[in-house]
Amino acid sequence: MCAPSVVATISGVLREAILAASLVGGCVPSLLANTEIDRFVQAELALNSVPGLALAIVDRGEIGLVRAYGIQSVESEQPLTVNTPVGLASVSKALTALAILRLEQEGRIQRGAGAVKILPRLTGADWAGVTLSHLLQHRSGLRRSHDLLLPCCRSPDELDLEAAVERLSDAHLEGQPGESVSYANSNYVLLAAIVERASGISFSTYMQQNVFRPLGMRHTSIEGARPSTEVAALPHEWQWGSVSVSPSRFLGWSGSSLVRASAADMAVYLEALLRGKPGDFEFLHADGPWWGRLGPGYDLGWTVQENPEWFGDGLVLEHTGKTWGGRTAAVMAPQTRSAVAVLGNLGTTRSQAIARAILRSLTGKDLPAPRRADRAEIPDTWAMVLLAAAIGLGGLAGWLGWRTRHQLRSGQRTWRLTTGRFGRSIVLAFLAATLLYRYNFAGPPHAAFPTTIQVALPTLVTSVFAVLVASAVRGLTAVPAKMRDRASL
Repeated sequence: MCAPSVVATISGVLREAILAASLVGGCVPSLLANTEIDRFVQAELALNSVPGLALAIVDRGEIGLVRAYGIQSVESEQPLTVNTPVGLASVSKALTALAILRLEQEGRIQRGAGAVKILPRLTGADWAGVTLSHLLQHRSGLRRSHDLLLPCCRSPDELDLEAAVERLSDAHLEGQPGESVSYANSNYVLLAAIVERASGISFSTYMQQNVFRPLGMRHTSIEGARPSTEVAALPHEWQWGSVSVSPSRFLGWSGSSLVRASAADMAVYLEALLRGKPGDFEFLHADGPWWGRLGPGYDLGWTVQENPEWFGDGLVLEHTGKTWGGRTAAVMAPQTRSAVAVLGNLGTTRSQAIARAILRSLTGKDLPAPRRADRAEIPDTWAMVLLAAAIGLGGLAGWLGWRTRHQLRSGQRTWRLTTGRFGRSIVLAFLAATLLYRYNFAGPPHAAFPTTIQVALPTLVTSVFAVLVASAVRGLTAVPAKMRDRASL
């Protein structure tokens, strides 16, 4: 009996038959496995406790390998298959860019047009020179800090693109449009709103009807847009030293993330981009390779790299997707018509490193030795450090408070409200109040933090606040002069 994961090393006429079999049943003969890649990926998963990972490879313009490893969830332990949708996170952006290209082909929009012509609710003066191309290339002047303006964390208007536009309408943009690349999810959220406004239908419906379906992406959808009967891979996080299903309320935003796709779908998608297929997206290749028309740095949902050191000579297009509960990567070498997509359901999966290593191996280079993820990159590591610091500081605050109270009662200290002492205590109290204010009102939404950080960080803030307050109170007391004289004797 075939394993639930799918392996497809394909050539010639067999390619279509094997791919069709994988899409229907999720199973092909294990004799088609690429054992070297298989061993490399499985070792990576074992070293890093990754529950599940799906892999899609296009080699010389043909689908070369589609495989799924591990499980969808540590709770259900159901096997991950090549048909199981996995959250793409920011790898979603390139699909949003295809929707913009499709609308441009239909004559409904132009990339050189001003964003305010389509989204008149962008009323701020800074938006006057921003075009759709600037949004596609992250050259609008939006910064990561602007992402904090967007609805998130399962708020009622999280998927409401009109609400997102409203929140960004008066944003103060940094620099002149087109001046420099600065990655911000807000750019692609606005592009999703443009798709919705120009098409007259919801963004999710347009993507389903005009992008996913024409590409043959049968198991792809936008999370939260409509009920789905498909069981998707659940996101996982490290929580207090073990891997658990993530309860994170931070999902991302339409246009910038939220697409869920299977490995089989990613294979046909990458093949369409690299090889060209008859049908609705033939226009991508009508005037020569579409990648030859990309702007420098970033364009159409891809980071554009010329002769990168990690790969060698040639153009490489790449994008990663990162959430607390998953890590994805897609990388293409257009000149050799090769591409790799890696979809992991653990937030610290080394998806980018795996994708790069496999892409290099398609040029004849050896696969590297599998590696553990750096513990410093795992939020749970910092959560445990923060919690340990919080416990220590909490103990210090408690000791200061108890010691001060005991000394006041026993006469070892007395209240001494001098100007200098009062001023120092006011400064400490001000720092304590500022700390609480910035944590509760001036920072990112707490629900957007990793799960264990949501526990450790407020505990640390409370402990630091307690130390500052205890120090402020103690600063208003002093050892009586007679006791100081007695101590000096």
